[in-house]
Amino acid sequence: MENNAQRDFFTPFLSDDSLLGPFLLLARLLTSVTYVYYILTWFFGRPTMRAYMEPPPVPAGGLNYLFLSIQIVAVVLIVLGYKTRFAALLLAVFTVITYLLAGHGLKDFGIAGGLFAMFAYGPGPLSLDARQERANPAGTGNSYGGFFAPILSNNTVMAPLILLARIFVAAIFLTFGQNKFFHTARMQAYMVVHNPTFSGMDQVLTLLIYPAMWLQLIGGLLVVVGYKTRHALLALAGFTIIAGNMFHHQFYIPAEKVQFFKDYSLTGALLFMFAYGAGSLSLEALLNRTKPAREKLEVESPQT
Repeated sequence: MENNAQRDFFTPFLSDDSLLGPFLLLARLLTSVTYVYYILTWFFGRPTMRAYMEPPPVPAGGLNYLFLSIQIVAVVLIVLGYKTRFAALLLAVFTVITYLLAGHGLKDFGIAGGLFAMFAYGPGPLSLDARQERANPAGTGNSYGGFFAPILSNNTVMAPLILLARIFVAAIFLTFGQNKFFHTARMQAYMVVHNPTFSGMDQVLTLLIYPAMWLQLIGGLLVVVGYKTRHALLALAGFTIIAGNMFHHQFYIPAEKVQFFKDYSLTGALLFMFAYGAGSLSLEALLNRTKPAREKLEVESPQT
């Protein structure tokens, strides 16, 4: 893929494989959390918990075991970092399909966005794919090339895919942010009811809605246009993990338990996208491409 990411504050960290490898491994593990929960619940969960999953891990009927097998195989491959691009694409398509079948669960779109990014960029240095590549330096140059190699080298295809991944992620925060903006009182009441830990501190919770709202709206917009993308993704990742632990920790409510794990997977998706930036269809890439021309013009301009 064409790399148009601008150098920024995070570049030294992201250029060091000894740091980037564990970071991307953590992102892969977090992204897989929801699917691991689905799998374990399918085998060991109570029927009521399985019934309340949102969306259900597998549809009713004869496809149950097929869909369950897809999740198991994809999660194992992603965690190991082996055939990662195949597994990430498979799980992303599965996630989008289950979203469309269920008609709810917008966070699934964001998780799918992270999986599309994982397909585009590979698992990172700390993976079996990377180890295989180091053992075969004369290979394709991709962490997992194979069948996908022609697609991965085609920026005309991959650039829109990364843009789509950004839109998937941003859609969640823009939707939740506008809900807070237009339905502030209702969302404040929700925050109070869903966080008994702050009992007696309702005013604190109701005030928190304003920074949360602007972070979601501004961060989501920055991710869509691809400007200061890493800053926005990192801020949204921090917000997501905090919000999940504050407002979705009532595990006796099946739907809240599902949302809790989805927030962890969404955080992993955001961190994975943070590592690689906005891609070539972004405002950052446009500014990066026009920067040499602007600098040349400044040098050639007569001094006054």
